[in-house]
Amino acid sequence: MSEPGDEQLVREAQAGNLRSFNALVERHERSLYNLVLRHVSDRQLAEDVTQEAFISAWRAMHTFKGGSFKAWLFRIAVNKARDLYRSRSRRPASSLDDMLEQGVGLGYEADAGPGPEDAALTAATVSAVEQCLLRLPEEHRIVVLLSDVQGLTYDEVGQTLGLPLGTVKSRIFRARAALRKLLLESGELS
Repeated sequence: MSEPGDEQLVREAQAGNLRSFNALVERHERSLYNLVLRHVSDRQLAEDVTQEAFISAWRAMHTFKGGSFKAWLFRIAVNKARDLYRSRSRRPASSLDDMLEQGVGLGYEADAGPGPEDAALTAATVSAVEQCLLRLPEEHRIVVLLSDVQGLTYDEVGQTLGLPLGTVKSRIFRARAALRKLLLESGELS
């Protein structure tokens, strides 16, 4: 017997079925957490924001009108992360060096298969990409994370961020160009 799709689970959750909502949580928690972690760059904060996003989603299930549940859920999480940024902007933030020393990254790990030299090169490249992503403005970083890391379509990115398709396309273009420039400056691209 195949597992029910998001649409069926959403209908059941909207009718008050907590088990169906929990199935949605289990299905999407990893990708939602990874998105939030890449956005806030702090594991504890990412866990808190992810949990708050799911609580908000449960409370607002009756407002979901259809479309991509994942995009709707990501939108809630992005808004929670933005709220966090607003509150943190009033307090001093940790430096990038502090975050990297704590092991906070974008959730990428080097493949265990290659030898030590290849693994070191891969880890260095991943670290450089992470650092460059963190240097992007928030509006550029989030579109790259949603489209290139999470694999959302441009339409889903637009639904998640509440933006028209043309704006999504232009932001992704500009974000990729800015990321490419930062990678060139760091020596990662030749």
